[in-house]
Amino acid sequence: MATLSRCVSRRYAPVLVENEAPAPATRLKEHSGVAANLVSAVAGLVALVQAVRSDPLWIVLGLVALAALAAYQLWRRRWRTAGLAAVALLVLGVAGWALNQDRRDAAPAAATTTPTGPTTAPAAPDPTAATTPAGATGAAASAGGAAPVVFSDVVQLDKKTGVDVDGGRPVKRYAQDATVDLYLDWGYILYSSARHSAMYDDTSAGPEEGAQARCATYREGRRTSAPHHYVGGGQQYCFTTSEGRPGWLQVVNQAGEGGALVKVTVWRE
Repeated sequence: MATLSRCVSRRYAPVLVENEAPAPATRLKEHSGVAANLVSAVAGLVALVQAVRSDPLWIVLGLVALAALAAYQLWRRRWRTAGLAAVALLVLGVAGWALNQDRRDAAPAAATTTPTGPTTAPAAPDPTAATTPAGATGAAASAGGAAPVVFSDVVQLDKKTGVDVDGGRPVKRYAQDATVDLYLDWGYILYSSARHSAMYDDTSAGPEEGAQARCATYREGRRTSAPHHYVGGGQQYCFTTSEGRPGWLQVVNQAGEGGALVKVTVWRE
C-alpha cells in the first residue's frame, strides 16, 4: 500500500506543481515589462508630436506607420498592442486635422485687425515738410518723432535661407551665421538673429502702425519670448537684428516649397 501511494504521488506531483500560482518574482517581471512598454509608447508619442509640429509630412508618415503596426499586431492576434496602436492612430489623426485647421485659419484675419479706441482727425500737413515715399528703405524718419526706418519691405525667404537687413537692403544668406537677422528653416520654422534670439508674439495686436511702440513695450516688460516660431501665414513678431536694432515682421503667406513672404520693418534707435 505504501508503495502504491509513493507511485501515485510521483505520477501527479508535476501536475500539482504546474497548477500552482506564478511566483511573485514572475508577476513583478510581467508588470515591469508592461510598464516599460507604456513608457516607451508615451515617449514615442511625445517625440512624434514634436516632429508633427515641425512639418506636416510627419503626420502622413506617422499615420502609415501606425496603421501598419496595428494591422501586423491584429494578424499576430496581439489585441492589447493592436488596441494601443489604434488609439495612437486616432490621436495622431485628430492632431493632424487640428494642425491643418490651425494653418488654414492662422491669422490672415489678424492682418486686417485694427486697434480699438478713440480716433482723431489727421493733422493738416506741413507745407514745408518733405514727403518720403511709402516703403522706401534707409534712414527715413517716421511721423510723430518716431525712430527712423532702416528697412521696410517684403522679402521672400526660401527654405533654409536667411536675410540680413541691417544695411538698409535685403542681403540673402544661405547659412545661419551671426549676421543673419531672420532665417527660415525646414518646416516653416522662422529664427531670429543668433545674437538676439528673442521673438515676441504680436499676432492680432494691431497693424504695422504702432508696432514700434508695442515692440518696445514687450522688450522693456521682459515679455515671454522664443528664439523661433512656426509660421504659416498672418503671424506677427517683434525681433532684434544682429546689430541690435528693433524690428517687426508679418508673415504674408507661404511661398514655393517651404518658403514664405515676410513683411519686415527695422528701425534705427
